[in-house]
Amino acid sequence: MGTDWAPAAVSDVAREDLGKLTRLARAHTRLAYALGRTHRTAAPDETNPPEEEIDHDTALARWRDVDQRLRSLLVVDLDNPHRVFVIGINPIFPPEWRDAAWATLLPDELAEWSVRWRHWHAETTAGGFRHYHDRLRTWETSRLLAEAQADLLATARATEDRTNAWTRKPAFIEARRHVLALPPPPVVPAPGPPPRAAGDDRATPGQQERQEAVTRHRVLLDQAALEFSRTVPSAFKRSLPSLPILEVEEFFDWLDPVVRAGQGLYLWI
Repeated sequence: MGTDWAPAAVSDVAREDLGKLTRLARAHTRLAYALGRTHRTAAPDETNPPEEEIDHDTALARWRDVDQRLRSLLVVDLDNPHRVFVIGINPIFPPEWRDAAWATLLPDELAEWSVRWRHWHAETTAGGFRHYHDRLRTWETSRLLAEAQADLLATARATEDRTNAWTRKPAFIEARRHVLALPPPPVVPAPGPPPRAAGDDRATPGQQERQEAVTRHRVLLDQAALEFSRTVPSAFKRSLPSLPILEVEEFFDWLDPVVRAGQGLYLWI
């Protein structure tokens, strides 16, 4: 996605009615999602409700109006942006935090998030919150496997009407049969609320068993994709993706002067 954050100071006019500024920032964030320019990792629930469904033209018209009013209350530095995805799709962070990142963050909010992001990154990279991190990785991997398997199955089925010479070879026929016979990937629950402190980080019932089931299924799916890809032309070859590794140190270096200056982040789409 091409969605960025840009440093944004609150204008003197906006300080006279911070409630209005907050409402505009919230609407700006909701409409960016409605336009398909931001990302959601966690499933909607009572703390993360589904967005209002509106058509694209309506969403765009509303966003343009809100964006104009919001920009009139901020001093935005568009010459110094940073991509939101460094937090917004980073698998090291809890899914709820990733979703919250795709937003215009006002100065007080940004100051809180900056501390939270830094603390979490420092703790997890030092080996902390191990039980939660294991649940998070198992959940992320299960979703990745489900997407990869759906794509592999669709690709295998797309070959069923083909009559090319390679489709009649025994190795291909067996590889496709193997793909079509794969069991469904394990369904894993979301990792739950992130722990606030090390003492809150505990394993949940069935956590280890789910992790092992996902690992076993990845081996099965990886083998099936490899065998299938060996027998088909390049357009049909498939391999399993890995979870992204996104470094945040450079982002934190970029963020520090923004926070020290008492600024927020404008969601630039």
